[in-house]
Amino acid sequence: MPAMALTTEKTVILCRETPKRSEISAKKIAEFLGVETKVVSVERVKDVESFRKTVPQCHALIAHLDTLVALADSLDAGEQGLLTLIELSSHVFVYGGESNKRHDSILKILSLGGLAGSKAVPTGGLQFRVSNDYRHLCRTFSGLTFPAADPARDSSFVEGTQPEKLEVLVRAGTQPFFVRVKHGSSQVFFTSCDELGDPNEEVSSELGLLPWFSRLAPMIIFLRSSWGNRLWHNDCPQACFIVDDPLLKQRYGFLKFSKLLETAGNQKFSACVAFIPWNYRRSSKEVVKIFSSAPDFLSLCIHGCDHTRGEFAAMDGGLLRDKAQLSLDRMKAHSDRYHIRFDDVMVFPQGMFSSEALKALENCGYLAAVNTSVRPSDKLCVLTLRDLMEVAVTRFGGVPLFARHYPKEIAEFAFDLFLGKPALMVEHHGYFRSGYGEFASFVQRMNQLDQKLEWGNLATICSRAGLERSMPNGEVHLRIYTNRFRVTNNEARLRQYVLQKPWNRRWPHPKVTLNERQWPGELVEGVLTTTFSLEPNESAEIRIALPPDQNGPTQVWSPTTVYEAKVFVRRILSEFRDNHVETNEILRRLVANVRRLWGKRKREPNSVCEYAN
Repeated sequence: MPAMALTTEKTVILCRETPKRSEISAKKIAEFLGVETKVVSVERVKDVESFRKTVPQCHALIAHLDTLVALADSLDAGEQGLLTLIELSSHVFVYGGESNKRHDSILKILSLGGLAGSKAVPTGGLQFRVSNDYRHLCRTFSGLTFPAADPARDSSFVEGTQPEKLEVLVRAGTQPFFVRVKHGSSQVFFTSCDELGDPNEEVSSELGLLPWFSRLAPMIIFLRSSWGNRLWHNDCPQACFIVDDPLLKQRYGFLKFSKLLETAGNQKFSACVAFIPWNYRRSSKEVVKIFSSAPDFLSLCIHGCDHTRGEFAAMDGGLLRDKAQLSLDRMKAHSDRYHIRFDDVMVFPQGMFSSEALKALENCGYLAAVNTSVRPSDKLCVLTLRDLMEVAVTRFGGVPLFARHYPKEIAEFAFDLFLGKPALMVEHHGYFRSGYGEFASFVQRMNQLDQKLEWGNLATICSRAGLERSMPNGEVHLRIYTNRFRVTNNEARLRQYVLQKPWNRRWPHPKVTLNERQWPGELVEGVLTTTFSLEPNESAEIRIALPPDQNGPTQVWSPTTVYEAKVFVRRILSEFRDNHVETNEILRRLVANVRRLWGKRKREPNSVCEYAN
């Protein structure tokens, strides 16, 4: 065999003349994961020898079936010449789902007869079924079944004469969708999805990531198989179950904290109450004792200020800062009064917030925000697929914003953990209407996703949420999101860390401390970087802070008597609804009928009768 003319440490992406949309998307996904790429045109390839000289020997190679058809047409050996791909790379990724003779022929050759072709997914779609036999590849998706196949872009493979050659990782219905075929020391991955997700695509945060499963997960699995820990990853998966609104009373609506603990039993879990600061003087001593006796299982975070509608959706920075500070002051007073700590993490009421609210939280020293929607209410704010893939959204400035979901589809949380994000669940007291069995079952299923899953409070989760990758020189690169971060060296050797955090160039140079000692930090192209070493089992607490404002903030808002009266009425009505209307079937139906009649009229904004939680 002639010597290879070229080699590269990059992932090679083949294209015909110039890269098309799917090849550009492949490049973006790979680079998002921390892999350098090289796009190679095969337009001038005429034979196998020129093929070897044009396409560098590499560790990972990606090609669409259309590109391979064009390449085969130019090779003197025809389609059989495509087996040179196996010589050029130990990991090959082939994608494309259009059913035609040329695609089918190439699939047969590269799969060693394992695949005969592909066929369209029927209208109505199919469920994806992820194998439980390849957990080292599929990870948290292993063994799951979920509806996400889209006939517009997804197909399924048809098994060939040698189906034993296939390792089927994912099926669409009963047919193979994502498979691996081994060629000696090399392996080829095939997926019948015709598109790849574009991280810059505008999306809706309400969709979650599951609609992009076929366009993202197979390629990520392939790249992880190829590069291992060279990719950004998180080996410490974390989770928390958040319950919005309840007071610390023996019973709030359908929720009883003692029953919650009893039902969970010996399972790993943690529950965080998104506590409304307005209630800071109203906690029950009996429930306070429950929280104090189970700090590893029960915790508090901050849920707005007065929980009025859209109170953090305003664009007035001064107003938002004063409300955020009042929330902190009330929570500190609650902590002093009842001796229960709280997490300086904000959950926005009704999920409504502005980009200015994120900045106000940062000005007041909050650690992070957690929300069901991660799209600010600002009209010009656009959300991209990249934002959903990130551990936390930081593009809008201010504190990092972590996403949470309702516990409906377990695969949504599997996707979060798969990408290194924390799995954050949210519900209200009504979730426990039929008892606590559904909660216990869901916690059990979450624990089955990953044996290493750790449950904790939101401050711990957010301050440890980050990604790392191992570099060829032995360094460990850390990508962090919060201004407080804790890292522990769990290896049996000294490790050199390079910590990286996005930093706006317009902000002043921050102060960095490591274990309370001032530490040097450098700003390079919008990234704050600092380097340190840790001995085995040694930990480091990193803190990043802006220089203090010498003039100090000027208060622009304080609650008036009329405002406080409206808040009082709103809160009492909300509690009456949760504790008496929702728990009484007759009253609940009566109120539902009144709401239907009332809905025929134009509802006045800020009405105290509207649903407040």
